[in-house]
Formats: sequence, C-alpha cells, structure tokens
Amino acid sequence: MVLLGCSEQPSEANKTYLSRLSNTLQAPEPHTKPLQQLALVKPVEALQPAIKIGITELAGISQCKLNVLISEHNNQLGKTATAASQLKYQIDFIQSAQNCLNTLDKQSNVHSKITAAKNQKQTQLTHYFNNVLYSEHELSSTWQLTGQELSTQPAGFSDTVEALKKLTTIKHQIETKKSMAINSDDILSALEPLNRYKFDQQLIQAAREQISLNNTATQFVNSLVVEDICPKGKNKQQAKIVSNIFNKYYLKQIQPYQAQLSGYLETLQPLYMQLWFNQAVSSEAVNALLDPNSNNLLSQLKASAKEHVIWWQKFYKTCEISPI
Repeated sequence: MVLLGCSEQPSEANKTYLSRLSNTLQAPEPHTKPLQQLALVKPVEALQPAIKIGITELAGISQCKLNVLISEHNNQLGKTATAASQLKYQIDFIQSAQNCLNTLDKQSNVHSKITAAKNQKQTQLTHYFNNVLYSEHELSSTWQLTGQELSTQPAGFSDTVEALKKLTTIKHQIETKKSMAINSDDILSALEPLNRYKFDQQLIQAAREQISLNNTATQFVNSLVVEDICPKGKNKQQAKIVSNIFNKYYLKQIQPYQAQLSGYLETLQPLYMQLWFNQAVSSEAVNALLDPNSNNLLSQLKASAKEHVIWWQKFYKTCEISPI
C-alpha cells in the first residue's frame, strides 16, 4: 500500500456520506468490499529462433544502416533490452532491412538472409507488442490497485491521451502490416508520461471504487422505509436532515467527481479498448471492463449513479420536500 500525505482522497466523501446517513437514521453502517486485483495473462506464444545475420553477412552490408543496428543490438545492451526496446529494435530492423535490400543483388545469399529475417520479425511484431503491454510497468500497472485515487484536479490527462494515441497507432500499423510507417521512437516516448502521471491506473481505480461505493450506498438506502423517515402528518425534521446530507455530500461532492471521471473515460475508454480488449494478455476481468457491447467500466459508473438517485427521487416525492 502506498503511503499518502494529508490530502483527503475523493472516496472519503462517499464514506462520510454513508456514515452520516447511518448515524442519523440509527441504522447499521454498511461496509464496502475491497476491490480485487485485476490480473494480466502472460504471453505464451513461442517464438521461432531468430534468423541470425552473421559476421560474413554484416561485412557485406557495411554500407547499410542495418549493419550498425545489428551490431549495437548484439552487444550487452541489446541482450538485456526492455520489452519496449525489443519492440523498437524489431521495427527498426524491418525498416532498415527494406532500405538495405534496395541496394543489394536480389540473387545474393545476404539478400535472401535479410529478407527472411525481415519477414520473420514482421510476423512476430504482435507478440512483441503484447510483451510491451504485459512487461512494461507503465502499461501493466494500468490494471493494478494503487493507494492513490485520481484527485479532483489531476494533472496529465492530455499527455496521457497523446501517449495512448501513439500506442494505438503503432498497434494498428502492426495489425495492418504498415510497419514501414511506424515511428519507433513513439514507443519509448509514450511510456514517459504514463510513468510520470500514472493517470490511467488512478482513473480506473477511482472509477471501480466509485462504482463499488455507489452500489453499497444504494443497497443501504434500499433497506430503508421512506415512510419511516417522514411519517405522514408528522414533522419532517429527520427527513430534512437526511436531505441535507444527500445535498452536502452526494450532490455537491460525489456526483461532480463521478461526472469528472465519466468525462475522462468518455475519451480514454475507447483507447483502452483499442489497446487491451480481447488481446492475448487481457484477462476476462479486464475484457469485461472494456467490452463495448456490455456493461463496461463507463456504463457501470453511470448506471450505479443513476440507480442510487432513483431512491432519492422516491424519497423527495414521498416526503414532499425539495433537495435544494
């Protein structure tokens, strides 16, 4: 668990809201179940042994950028490269190989060897991209629990959108076999703002937390009998106190925060879907949150808020008081 400073987390408003309601109505305070960790699936596809470009072939392509690229990759740095750097190398190899092939005799052995290596790497790009999703902490942590919720004034939204658009563009180019058009530098540059802000991780955690808290609050109010709070023909003092709690915490704090989360998800969830939905590394739980045809994360957030407000509409109609 991450240790936090003195700033209050947004979910504290939800907890105070439920606590005040239960105290006022002398009803047992409900408890929200902790969120479960979302796992990813380790890529299992076995790669064929890489086609090696030997010293003899390297000597024959000394005029090509590919010569330098392979030599650098064969040193220690290349052997211990991160998943992102490995993907970048595969793309750089494909692009440099094509340029190099244009300068070689098509009948030569080196031309055949480089062509075979290029084609092999082309077919394996999706595997390397999935390795990035699974292995790079900036991406895999998207689904992990964190001790820090998204604040009411978060930084990094636009930078996160830009970073994810870079990655979804690369993924699309890989899928459509347009690797010559990929800007491989975008792989590493996209990870930097994801690491700096951790916006995705905090947003998904906050949305899941708010859904859970909404559901708990709805179960609590549904256990109440409205007519007991404002008996017909008697004073409505208790009803007014309850209404003030709803107004102060739910309408003025919780609802605006959830609307903010929904706004972020309206933009980011389509990008999450492009990156993660039905991918080899995505578990059923992750897919469920992103399914465009089902009860995904954004839909759950909106539905849980709507369901909670339904009880309050009945409350105000029965008690004949105004929420404002």
